[in-house]
Amino acid sequence: MHKPRAVALLAALAVMTSLSVSSAVAAPRKGASGGTTGAAIAFDRPQVMVGETYHVTGTGFRPNTWVTVGAHFADTTWWNSQITDSNGRFSLAFTATSPGAVYHEAKERGSNGRLRLRATATLTAYAP
Repeated sequence: MHKPRAVALLAALAVMTSLSVSSAVAAPRKGASGGTTGAAIAFDRPQVMVGETYHVTGTGFRPNTWVTVGAHFADTTWWNSQITDSNGRFSLAFTATSPGAVYHEAKERGSNGRLRLRATATLTAYAP
């Protein structure tokens, strides 16, 4: 192989390798079922005092679809549900019932009627 061809081949391999590494790093997050998901949930504030009401907002869900959110407190789990708007968004209210880390999971009803985990987040509840 001639030197210019070998250099060109090495340069092409280097570019292809860097592109494949970049796409692997920037790959979308996988959902519980293995499919990619752009869904996310967030809170109107990062901490809440026990007894206070807070809101969980969701984005990136399918439009006009049933979504249910579970708030897993140390002593109990509360569920709240809503149909997303035409842009795949929702907002649900919860009241903090006990202190600690509160794990939230948002599930979306699929066309087969089954719920599929789409997003999770944790909020901190503190004692008054």
